[in-house]
Amino acid sequence: MKLKKKRFIYMVVAIAACMMVMLLTACGGAKVSELYDAVCESQSRLDLIADDIYQCWYDAIYNDEYSSDINVAIYTAQIYNSDNLNFVKENDEKIQSIYKDVRDSDLKSEIKAVMLAYNDYYELVINVSGSFNNYSQNKETYKKQLAAALKNLEMEL
Repeated sequence: MKLKKKRFIYMVVAIAACMMVMLLTACGGAKVSELYDAVCESQSRLDLIADDIYQCWYDAIYNDEYSSDINVAIYTAQIYNSDNLNFVKENDEKIQSIYKDVRDSDLKSEIKAVMLAYNDYYELVINVSGSFNNYSQNKETYKKQLAAALKNLEMEL
C-alpha cells in the first residue's frame, strides 16, 4: 500500500514538473513572439522614415530643394514623420525590455541577430549622420539585414 502511495506521489510530482516546464516554455515563446511583433511594427515605420530622409536629402543635393541645405531636408523629413518617430522611440523601450526577458531563451542566436540588425537600423534612422552615400548604402544594408533576421526568427516560432 505504501509503495503504491509513493508511486502515485512521484507520478503527481513528475506530471506537475512537466506542466511547469511546458508553461514556462509557452510563456517564453509568447514573449519571443511579442518581441518579433514589436520589432516588425518598428521596422515598417523605420522604413518609411528612412525612405523619406533619403528622398529629402537627395532632393536637397540634386534638385536644389530645401535651399540645398541638408540639415533642413533631414529636419523636414523628421517633422513629416514625427508620429512615426515617436512611435518608434516609445516602441524601442518596449523592445529593449522584452529583449531582457528573452535573450537567454532557446532562440537566443536568432534573437541576438534580430536585435543587432534592429539596433543598427534604429541608430541610422534616429541619429542621422555621415554622408548621403554612406546613409543610402547603410539604409539598404540594414533594411535587408533586419528583414532577413526577422525571417529567420519567424521560421523558428
